Amino acid sequence: MAKQSNPIVQEVIERFQTVYKFTKVFVTGNSAQKFLIISGDAGTGKSHYVQEAFVDTKTWERVDYNKSKSFSAAAFYVKLYLNRNPGDVIVFDDCGLEHTSGSDFKIITELLKGATEMTKGSRMLGWERATVNQKMRDEGVPTEFDFQGSIIWITNSSFELLSKKMGPHWEAIESRSIRVKIRLNDQEKLLYTLYLLEEVKMLTGNICQTKEGGYSDEIVKETITYIRENYRYMSNVTARIAAQIADTMENFPDEWQTLIDNQSFTHAS
Repeated sequence: MAKQSNPIVQEVIERFQTVYKFTKVFVTGNSAQKFLIISGDAGTGKSHYVQEAFVDTKTWERVDYNKSKSFSAAAFYVKLYLNRNPGDVIVFDDCGLEHTSGSDFKIITELLKGATEMTKGSRMLGWERATVNQKMRDEGVPTEFDFQGSIIWITNSSFELLSKKMGPHWEAIESRSIRVKIRLNDQEKLLYTLYLLEEVKMLTGNICQTKEGGYSDEIVKETITYIRENYRYMSNVTARIAAQIADTMENFPDEWQTLIDNQSFTHAS
């Protein structure tokens, strides 16, 4: 990838490339590190670069991708068992692991710590409870197993919030994880979104993730023009917002301007 002339865009690209490269090594290499936490603003592309690494390495069959799911401690334990082999990758994308409560939260945290310990030996995880969960019986999950897979956790929560929620457990989580912070200021969001539209062509052809076949060159050009002319009045300029603008233009060719102007993201609070 050619280096960008704009240093602000280049710095953002390097942060996303860190996500891409660590994801790639989880499924193709032999990294002793097994835990990647990606914290960042919604709609900026955190998930895209994780998924791109799987596509480029043709390793989707080794990935268990979980999007917007909630987990009990027992279900989390089963998930780890089903992806326990070297090269297996579990992705928890916006799954709110930090928002579980009570005993489930404590158990999930302890399982995370055990599963991601950097060691060349076994990572034994156990479930010693009086009653074995039915899901464990259905999947034939033992009360103890060796976990050698990798975990990617994508979250909108800041590391500061995670630290507060996990309390004394956070130090152990930190020491076991690769942590990539993708918190962009308004200028970074604007310039990076324009880069995605103009150079990556994120809304055209097969690269477009929001519409089969992407949007026409005319709509993409109009989207770029709208953002350039109105970004000062927009509360958030991200790839997701750009896709919403393009989609509105396509579906309402005669009244898109009014419909976009009336959406909340066009009025900074």
